[in-house]
Amino acid sequence: MLACLIAWLPLLGYIALVQSQLQPTSFVLVGDSTTANGTTTDSGGWGDGFCGGFTTAELVNSSLAPNTPCINTAKNGATTGSFVADGFWNISLATMKTEVAKGRRTLVTVQFGHNDMKIAPPESMGANLTIMVQQIRAAGAEPVLVTSLTRRNFNADGTIDDALGPWANETILIAQQQNTHLLDLHAASITYVEEIGPDAAHRLNRDPTDNTHLNINGTIVFGRMLADLMNASFPNQLPIIPDPPLSFNITHGIPSF
Repeated sequence: MLACLIAWLPLLGYIALVQSQLQPTSFVLVGDSTTANGTTTDSGGWGDGFCGGFTTAELVNSSLAPNTPCINTAKNGATTGSFVADGFWNISLATMKTEVAKGRRTLVTVQFGHNDMKIAPPESMGANLTIMVQQIRAAGAEPVLVTSLTRRNFNADGTIDDALGPWANETILIAQQQNTHLLDLHAASITYVEEIGPDAAHRLNRDPTDNTHLNINGTIVFGRMLADLMNASFPNQLPIIPDPPLSFNITHGIPSF
């Protein structure tokens, strides 16, 4: 027990340092089911692994320091268009404005593509992302564009059968045009699942035939991947708790589950 406590002391000290030195920060997540909390069928994204999930269905530790607001407003089945048309974007805007009004630095991640690709070309999503970025800034928050989490559909040679590439590339283009931070989760997740292979990758599935959504282990892995990408994009600025063993596995292509 003493050895275990000693091992945790550096991390506890880091958390205390983070909380004392950094500007109070909040996170608001915007997106589709690959960001949304995984509590229903056809759901389950990286949001729980980043924010922490504390429902009876899923108990996942946060990647963030304690008392860091992280509000997941993502919705299953959403496109950039339907998210606005169905009123969810207004909820997201109100949420970020509330956090900004508290004097908190507010970062807003925006990840779409999985459903946009089913109904319209990438340029349509790009036009909607541009408006979202501008409205996030008008609300006093900071936009962070995120490329789509890969689907875990494999070709016979072990590479990913990637249908999302054009929509990921459109997100990258809008990030460049609007000068926003970009987290290329699409590329990072493809690299990782190709390295660990289909069997290990499918162990992260919400159910055996669902290569899009994540189970608890999946949200832990990709939530950490998102946290590490965020930390790299905002070095020494954010209240992100390190997880060296999991980060090592991700960067070295080693399955954790």
